[in-house]
Amino acid sequence: MALLTAISFSLPGNASTIIPSSFLISGAGLGHGVGMSQVGAFVQAQQGRSAAEIISHYYPNAELIQVQDNVEISVNVALNQTTLNLSAISIKTAQPTPLIISTNAIPKTSSELTNPPLLLPEIPTALEVTALSGNLILTSNGLELLTAPVVEIGWSGLSSMPSGNPKSELVLTRSDGTSTNYRFGPLKLIANGNKIHAVLRLIVKNEYLHAVAEMASTWPTAALQAQAITARSMALTAVNAGIKSNCGCHVNSFIDQNMRGSERYKLPGYPNWRKAINSTSGQVVSVAGKPVAAWFFSRSNGKTENSQDVWGSPRPWAVSVSDEYSLDELAGPQIRWSVQVSSEQLAKIFKLPDVVKVRVVSRNAGGSVKVFRASSSSGETADLPGRTLRAAIPTRSVWIQSIKPIGG
Repeated sequence: MALLTAISFSLPGNASTIIPSSFLISGAGLGHGVGMSQVGAFVQAQQGRSAAEIISHYYPNAELIQVQDNVEISVNVALNQTTLNLSAISIKTAQPTPLIISTNAIPKTSSELTNPPLLLPEIPTALEVTALSGNLILTSNGLELLTAPVVEIGWSGLSSMPSGNPKSELVLTRSDGTSTNYRFGPLKLIANGNKIHAVLRLIVKNEYLHAVAEMASTWPTAALQAQAITARSMALTAVNAGIKSNCGCHVNSFIDQNMRGSERYKLPGYPNWRKAINSTSGQVVSVAGKPVAAWFFSRSNGKTENSQDVWGSPRPWAVSVSDEYSLDELAGPQIRWSVQVSSEQLAKIFKLPDVVKVRVVSRNAGGSVKVFRASSSSGETADLPGRTLRAAIPTRSVWIQSIKPIGG
């Protein structure tokens, strides 16, 4: 049967052509491939290179400069939620502590929470938040406290919300039931139609960066320092770009950078991460004296990618460089992966009636596929950019090595 299949592929238009039932997409590496390879940074650090040398290798047309990072960043931690449940607990005893509700960034006493005023026995220790037609509805113990388009929530221990209560952290529970504790804030709630955005207001220098978890804190010092520099560069670039309307934020904690909650401070080696941040204080990857988006990813297949080959837009600091470090045995065996897709799905992506074969027409400088060409049983062909196919599947990296037919 295998011989028959191979022969039938070489005779397009033949009525006996066998259409595979599925295809196996194989590749290597992990991530988008632009900028710093984290595994590559690990290996270089193990080999004695400094953070500055690592940065210079992966961003060859940029330079390190010192900037002011004691600035505020808005971080979305719950996007388009139908409900949110909020409470605060003491850090030491895990006992409930009061929440502080503010509108127009002015803290309200229990008799000033609504307009007209509604007298309440005390500041609430738990809130349920919903939204309707662009307004938030805050309820505590079945009692509606206030309706407003934007509200801020504080808790004891925040410098902006002085309180005699024990130092506490916020407990945020999303619509899907997942909960995260946050130590720094306050939390800004924004009504988006009938949905809710929850956005933490943090200081980049000593609040936001300390909670970023993009690299194991047990890794070598130089690798952690390089990660701190790139994370700071990404954060300040986002701040300079302004608030995004789709999230009410500068960055999304799940998409842009992995900013964790209070559990971040309990992960192995956390003090090492704090030291890496402090020892690189204010350092960013820059071009023309301004921070730039210093993208990073997990691991390459031997080269990094040009930004235009992955996202369509060239950036002078995000160019393809050799990354043999990602292949080094110090970091263990290379990541190899495969994804099986149906023939119907592949035909839909290529906009063909069916697909019997897919081959690589050309590759980019970093090794990712520039163009795929698919052939149908009738001999019709269609070309597709590699990045389009990767996004449509999706795959674990840009380095797709082959797409081979399975069955028939």
